[in-house]
Amino acid sequence: MTNREFYQSVIALSDASAEVNVAEISAKAQELLEKLDASNAKRTSADSKQKKEVSARRDVVFSALTSEPMTADAIAEKCGVTIGQARSALTAFVKDERAIKAEVKIGKTRKMVYSLPSEE
Repeated sequence: MTNREFYQSVIALSDASAEVNVAEISAKAQELLEKLDASNAKRTSADSKQKKEVSARRDVVFSALTSEPMTADAIAEKCGVTIGQARSALTAFVKDERAIKAEVKIGKTRKMVYSLPSEE
């Protein structure tokens, strides 16, 4: 039974005059549920692997932070990660109040710098 046939059979259930093979519909529904479960399990395991990589990268970026302000570019270079990865981690740290973000003027441009919060 194809997906189209399955859906047409389900629709036909509401039509009392239509002949419907309930066993076939149940078998197809079970097959679709198993595919859905397998897909969800695969996605969950892939997510956890990705989350571990992000967590490890954030640990590296956090270890590079000091009380001296540094740009995201400098932190990325120091950690061996991309600038985007460093900015993502730094943004999360600022949101969690584990780091401080400030704007400074370097030459003619304004740059964002990050540092650890001062201990008072």
